[in-house]
Formats: sequence, structure tokens, C-alpha cells
Amino acid sequence: MSKYAYILLISIVTLGSCKVKWDFEVEDFEPKIVVDGWIESGNVAYVCLSQTRPLNSVVDSLAFSEIPIRWAKVTVSDGQTTEVLTGRIDTDYTPPFIYRGSMMTGEPGKTYTLTVEYSGQTVTAVTTIPRPVPLSDIKVTRSADNDTLFQISAYINDDSSEKNYYKFFTRVTNKEGRFYSSFLGTIDDAIVKDSQTAIPVYKGVHFTYTTKFIPFYSIDDTVQVKFTQIPQHGFDFWNSYENEITNGQNPLFPSNTNLKSNVQGGLGIWCGYGVKMYDLIVRRDCQE
Repeated sequence: MSKYAYILLISIVTLGSCKVKWDFEVEDFEPKIVVDGWIESGNVAYVCLSQTRPLNSVVDSLAFSEIPIRWAKVTVSDGQTTEVLTGRIDTDYTPPFIYRGSMMTGEPGKTYTLTVEYSGQTVTAVTTIPRPVPLSDIKVTRSADNDTLFQISAYINDDSSEKNYYKFFTRVTNKEGRFYSSFLGTIDDAIVKDSQTAIPVYKGVHFTYTTKFIPFYSIDDTVQVKFTQIPQHGFDFWNSYENEITNGQNPLFPSNTNLKSNVQGGLGIWCGYGVKMYDLIVRRDCQE
């Protein structure tokens, strides 16, 4: 097991107060800044910040409230303009704090540099927003195993002459306040044979479920699907994240290695997304 684990604000589990005895010392532990940041085409930058914690630390309500970094200087630059992001409470995230831009919006093809300064530490990361790619089709069909559940299938209009990576996010608008990473929704275009290849778009995963996670949709769900093209470092991060999930491990505490990262001096991800949005309503008569 890794000596230390880091906590990403993309998904936080509310843990009960407990303390486990570990067989290593943590006197030399120095916290690192953890970044979960993104900038989308046509939207401003968003950044969540936290710090690493030693595995033997107590996680109770007080410690949980101290997870987010609230007093950092967070800047984003496109090489010509630099914007300082503003931190604010946002109850759609857990813990409920996020840094947000207000003026600079993402443009496909541009490169964006993130700089975070906090408590004597400086971390940086660079990303580029790929061009948005439209789907050739997206449809809702009844699940083969349950006539009260439904699945979404997407058909990607991939350019076979270049290497591309894609990422799906979903939001059930009548149940969720924000988008979540679609379960197994990170796509290498090697699996896209042509525009007739059906790609399942499962419900987004978040770790505050109190019941068993079901990746399908229910009747009357209003679903927003965010289909994005991402750079390779975004694919590497999300692919390693999903490997932790599919291996049955808690992605907050990777067992052997940290998740892939493009953050210099810290951990986490700063990623650009070329976005196309789709709105769907799950109706009883949705079927082949």
C-alpha cells in the first residue's frame, strides 16, 4: 500500500471518525497541494484544491472541514491575459468550496497555464483545449436486463486520421446539481471503429451514494450528457481513476501508486475540455 494517499475533491467520501494503526512512521510527512481543475470551451476555469494527508490521520467532521484549501492565490493565463480566480462556497461540491474564473473563457486550440500559490508552495500545470467533436448520434434505449431501467448510447464522429481521446460526463438534472464523471466514460479512439460503434454512456459516479450504484437511468430522468475531447494527459488521469474504480479500490486512496498527474510540484489534474452538450429525457416508450 502507498505510504501516503491524497484526496481529490472530484469525489469525497464522508468517513466516520476512526484511527487505524499503521506500520510506518509519518514524522517526515509534508503535505502536497492536490489540484482538481478544468477549463472548458466557452466556459470559465474552475479549480478545487486540497492537501495530502497521512494514511493514519483521523478523518472526522473537523478534519473533513479542513480538507479544502481556502486561501490560495489561483491564477490562469492563456499567454496574453492572466486572471485571478475567486474562491467561494459551492454546495454542489463536497467539501463545498471552489475557485472560479469570471472573465476568461476557454477557446479550442489555446493553451492555459494554472498557477497555485499557498503556504510557501507553488504548483503549476499546463493544458490545451482540443476542438469540440459532435456526436453522430445519441439515443436512449430500454435496458436488456430490466424493463424499468434505460441506457444511453453515443456514436462518435471520430477522425481516424489523428489520435483522439474523449470523456463523457452526465448530470441527471432533476436529481443532481452538477456533472459527474460517467462510469467507464473515458474513451481511447482505438475502440471507435466507425460512426456506427455504440459507446455506452453510463450514469456519473459519485461516492456519496447511500445505496448500491446503478449505472442506468430511470423513467422521467432528464439527462444532460457532456461529451468532450480531451488532451492525452486528461486521458491518462481519467483512465487511471477508472482503473481504481474497476479494480474495486477506493480512488481516494490508491493502493500502489497515485493517479496520473500533470501538476508540477503537486498532485491532481488540470485539464482542458472541448465540449458538446446533449439533452435527453428518458420516457417509458424509449426503445429500439
